[in-house]
Amino acid sequence: MSEKWVQAWGQAHSALSFFYYPSCEKTYRMIIKSAIQGKKIKLELSNECAKNHVEIGSVTVSKCNENGDFTEDYKFITFKGEKSFSIKMGEVIETDCVDLGIETGEFFCVSIFVKKGALRSGNLIDNVELITAKGDLTQNPKIENQRRIRDGVREFASKVLRMYFHKPIPLFQSVKLLNDTDAKSIIVYGDSISQQGYWTNMFSERIYHEFPGKYSVINKSIMGNRLLLDYSERFFCKGLFGIGGMNRMQRDILSYPDCEYVILALGTNDFLQYNTIAAPKSEKPTVEQFFESVLEFNEILKKEGKKLIVFNILNFGECIDSRPEKEEMVKEFNQKLMENKHLFHGVYDQASLCVNPEKPNCTKKEYLGKDYIHPNKKGGRIVADNVNLDWFRK
Repeated sequence: MSEKWVQAWGQAHSALSFFYYPSCEKTYRMIIKSAIQGKKIKLELSNECAKNHVEIGSVTVSKCNENGDFTEDYKFITFKGEKSFSIKMGEVIETDCVDLGIETGEFFCVSIFVKKGALRSGNLIDNVELITAKGDLTQNPKIENQRRIRDGVREFASKVLRMYFHKPIPLFQSVKLLNDTDAKSIIVYGDSISQQGYWTNMFSERIYHEFPGKYSVINKSIMGNRLLLDYSERFFCKGLFGIGGMNRMQRDILSYPDCEYVILALGTNDFLQYNTIAAPKSEKPTVEQFFESVLEFNEILKKEGKKLIVFNILNFGECIDSRPEKEEMVKEFNQKLMENKHLFHGVYDQASLCVNPEKPNCTKKEYLGKDYIHPNKKGGRIVADNVNLDWFRK
């Protein structure tokens, strides 16, 4: 089999808003359990949503245990042959590659020392561990996470808004391994329902056990994300909800030839977000507009040889921002999607799976978190366990 670069991990970037990391000399160590094997590694680092340049002092990679402690000697990762380099405001770079023999199921870690510059670009994705500590500790076999004041702010926001915010993962955009076993990636393309990890992490485990070494599941979901529109300028957390799904396809899907399947799990915010604190009433979509965009999304992927699986929209009737007209649009879209499911590689009716039979516009409360829109662990489990894995055999 030929060799090719495959994502072992990746995320979609948006502005971190008040979750950002202020400028200080700090090491960021990301710990990854690889679902695929590879013999070389390289990184994509993004400063796309920043307001400043970032100076990188050093980058290392090593095999490790699940706590991020080195189990072998580290190696430096360079950019254009240099151990220290800068990433300009708005820039995305790809590092040089380095030898690193990783087997399926092994842990490895990437450590980056940021010498200068606030980190404002990244995601609050929950599928990887991140250790942060002051100073250049990239060569240290073991480092302890240092809690920051903003962790308390994030936890407070979680309580007030009654939703889960994971520790922000800045700078990292993609970790690629040079693979020779024909491994591929499955990209999950959603909003906070997918970003929070309650179904996606369990789904990733199912894929790992069913197809060992064959697929990596890459979660490129962004909280508040819509398919039709970019984030609204009305929302005070500028840029947090990211570029719209149609507009970020090239960056987050099409530029990765290793991707064979895409799970589209967007739509909740298209129908729920308008006429709230997050977006004006003028940004109300029609069901026809939304469905046509899903069809266009599918055609674009087909031309690139990628297969689309569409999740319909979970009912959100118990949510504080819900309104009868919004619930009716979701019902109409879900029905239209099921009537046309033959147009797609797969369609997943998660709404019917989780519906409250006594309140057809609502999801069962036992499957939801305290905000009555995001699945809890039980809801995540039922969604993940009922995804048809036969879709990934075709």
